[in-house]
Amino acid sequence: MSTENEWHQLDELVRQWWEKDRTTATAADVAADESGTLLPLPRPYSTAGGSESAFPEMYGWDTHFINLGMLAHGRTDLVADHIENQLQMIEDYGMVLNGNRTYYLTRSHPPLLADSVWRYLSVVDDPAMLERSIKMLTREYEDYWCAPHHSTSTPLATNRDLGDPRLRPELSSEAETGLDFTPIFGGDVRRCVPLMTNACLVRTADVLADLHEQRGAVEQSSMWRRRAQNRASTIRELCWNQDTEFFYEYDTIDQKQLIYRSLNAYWMMWAGVATAEQAEALVRQLVDFRTPNGLCFTDRAYPSPHPEFSNLQWQYPAGWPPMQIIVVQGLQRYGYEELAREVARDFVDLQVRIHQETGSLWERYDVVAGSANHPGERYTSVRMHGWSSASVAALGRVAYYELGNE
Repeated sequence: MSTENEWHQLDELVRQWWEKDRTTATAADVAADESGTLLPLPRPYSTAGGSESAFPEMYGWDTHFINLGMLAHGRTDLVADHIENQLQMIEDYGMVLNGNRTYYLTRSHPPLLADSVWRYLSVVDDPAMLERSIKMLTREYEDYWCAPHHSTSTPLATNRDLGDPRLRPELSSEAETGLDFTPIFGGDVRRCVPLMTNACLVRTADVLADLHEQRGAVEQSSMWRRRAQNRASTIRELCWNQDTEFFYEYDTIDQKQLIYRSLNAYWMMWAGVATAEQAEALVRQLVDFRTPNGLCFTDRAYPSPHPEFSNLQWQYPAGWPPMQIIVVQGLQRYGYEELAREVARDFVDLQVRIHQETGSLWERYDVVAGSANHPGERYTSVRMHGWSSASVAALGRVAYYELGNE
């Protein structure tokens, strides 16, 4: 177990990396890009990989978690740049792109920009960004996430790529969820209404309700609140299993739940979808995902539904930084502060120890073995800042500052 002092040392390194990891995608950068695939962005941004890894793009959902780390360090200036970049993506392309490359023009990523906007505007008075965010978030919600290619026979959304030629459609559509690749969608996410996608859309509607309320638009605020509540109600109706007391992915074609147990269920706490009783049941079952080193994404290793991929990175024994953050924030939302602190500290202590051993943070960890990788893994974890830096900063403050003074 690491000490608070050891965490502080790593946290200070992370604080320095935000600036070092910044890059640009100006017109000059685009012209100089040898691959011819770079898309322009108006502001500088911190990459998902940072200086330690080969991820130079600005990725969709990665950026939200990076924002959380920056906000933990008070870097609202950097977060503002990220938000402006992603709002511009919506204006230019109708969505926040998977990443700022031409081969990502056919899909998005989990819609987390609204939560970033809400957190930023909670600490910065920025009326211009509030107005622009309302306009762009509304456009993305209605014209992209509620578009025919995301619609299903239910009121919930699916994930669907519009035509990445590099991957089969079911694989590129799974990439839009951010979980490329995982067993939990049964091999074809287009048949499903993914829990995390719809949780993010509940959150987006709630944020739009809050933003309209701030500007005194009571009628619009009430409308968005109803949309959030209606989507949450449908999630509870279709995805909650009363017998096992757990949320599952739902196959709209076969009209059945897919009985894979994953941390996606805990997005229901993060977004406020779960009732108090459902949250209590989820908390009881968190033990099935816990290890001394953090949370596994699934409770066990499930067979791969993709024949060409014998083992998948979004399942046991992998522990991913963004999922640790989502679960901790969900626990805090429902008042489970002590458990949130324990879960945060398990993972942060692992990150501190592995950093001491390897000199690096990693994209994900084998939380069962307590290592950066596990033997025989098809997808080896890579050295990375991004959301791994964010979990050090954001979760470290939950782990070590719960009772006191930063």
